[in-house]
Amino acid sequence: MNDSGTNEKAYWSKEVADVLQVAGSTMRKWCLALEDKGYKFDRGANNSRVFYNQDILALRRLKELVQDKKMALDTSVSLVLSTFEGDRRTRGVHEENTVTKDVTVSNASAHEHVLLSKVLDRLEQMEEFNRSLATQLEQRDKYIQEQLHKRDEDITKALREMMETKKLIAASEEAKKEEQKSFWQRLFGK
Repeated sequence: MNDSGTNEKAYWSKEVADVLQVAGSTMRKWCLALEDKGYKFDRGANNSRVFYNQDILALRRLKELVQDKKMALDTSVSLVLSTFEGDRRTRGVHEENTVTKDVTVSNASAHEHVLLSKVLDRLEQMEEFNRSLATQLEQRDKYIQEQLHKRDEDITKALREMMETKKLIAASEEAKKEEQKSFWQRLFGK
């Protein structure tokens, strides 16, 4: 049982780092920043941190603020801790490097957490794909508009050239007719 009296699965740093998809050093840095502001993590016998769902949610929120929203770490930590108001759990050190027997594993909540993590990751991937797709569509539309404009200019140019050619042909035929008229026709204008 954790200090809040509920049964929930505990995780080690490596597991949490894998779920959050961050390096171990980044996890340590974030945990130290949280601890500097008063947040307490459960500890194992060799002083390694033990994480519960609330801890993972706090770290996930910190990741969103620092990496996605590009906020400063100190500001992000303060913002994350403000959501816990007085629930900064003070915890003791366990005798072994495993969670005590009082803590039972809740496969349902662990499974839900893993599913939630996968759904959030998939959502982020879809949003990135949509942004990429929107950019590609804009580029395609711009290309199509440029090609249509070029085609219209080419058609207009071809029509003008065709009209000029027809005028030249008509003038040439008129000149031939004038040459073919006999001397008397030219003389009398018939």
